[in-house]
Amino acid sequence: MAVNTTGAPSQPRTVAVDVVDPDLDADVRAVLAALALDPRPRDGGPVEVLVTDRPADTAAAGPTRLVRVAGDGTSDDDEVVLLPSGTARLVGLLSTPVESSGSLVAVVGAVGGCGTSTVAAALAVRASGRGRTLLVEADPRGPGIDLLLGSEAEPGLRVGDVRSDLGGPDPEALWAAVPRAVEGCGVLARARHVSARAAGSASGEAPTEAQVTPSGAALGAALAHRGAGGLVVCDGGRAERGDPLPGRADLVVVVTGSDLQGAVAAAEVARTVAGDVTRRHLLVRAHRGDPVHPADVAASVGVERWDVLPEIPAVRSVSGSGGLAAALSRGGGGRLRRLAGIADAVLDEGGLR
Repeated sequence: MAVNTTGAPSQPRTVAVDVVDPDLDADVRAVLAALALDPRPRDGGPVEVLVTDRPADTAAAGPTRLVRVAGDGTSDDDEVVLLPSGTARLVGLLSTPVESSGSLVAVVGAVGGCGTSTVAAALAVRASGRGRTLLVEADPRGPGIDLLLGSEAEPGLRVGDVRSDLGGPDPEALWAAVPRAVEGCGVLARARHVSARAAGSASGEAPTEAQVTPSGAALGAALAHRGAGGLVVCDGGRAERGDPLPGRADLVVVVTGSDLQGAVAAAEVARTVAGDVTRRHLLVRAHRGDPVHPADVAASVGVERWDVLPEIPAVRSVSGSGGLAAALSRGGGGRLRRLAGIADAVLDEGGLR
């Protein structure tokens, strides 16, 4: 199974035509046919793009993008596409991706082993009640986030199956193909085996990490799901300079330790990796006897929104048995109510629930 992706949203999928002039209507539909776009009836439900020859103040409301058309020489409004001379402009408007309507949360670790996978899984499971939530394992060194959630045996798409060279994935097909952790939460995890496609090599050499789990595939799938209005939570693993994921996120959650190394590393991540992201949240992994107080870690990083992620004994046992999703989805989280509460707080402060 393969889903194609370039790491960018594809052209609009739902277009309606409300053109009164029959010649204009024919011109518009010819362009749609050339772009393989099947127009919906105007009253067929919400659409991303509406093409019309009606005035802007009388055009039916609802689309994300309104494209007004008119015949050559009949309008001097720069916002109106004149046809047939403006066919190329119409093609461009119909081919340009519609602005994303969903959200992307990137969970990154300032230091290794601080629990980014657990945090990402908790956010995704707790957010699943608000709509389609996709948990993406974007860390090429991750152990398989589906192991934490107990969905590793479920058939379906894995990151290694998503190709990054042939265009954008259909979000509906993507959602239908990924396994479910709980209702409303799909999981796109990295495979723990090398596919035949990745393993094939004329030289006989072992496949590279990029061949097995191309980073562009994970990011492309995430952007496609967000572009369709869904919430995406990405487990980015340990943050690295040059990683494109944090810069594309709407919210970056940085997880670090409550010690000097954790404070310094988190400040570096906030400055160089997530510096251009306006919404950042810090989670300080705290243990009894840690040398630095979490508040001091937050102050050194310079973030306003932060929480303490305490040591929760139940997390290790539940995650080890693959029961994290089931435990977090129960009411207040059961034995994991503290982890569930932190996830809820992050989602609430980020405006994601």
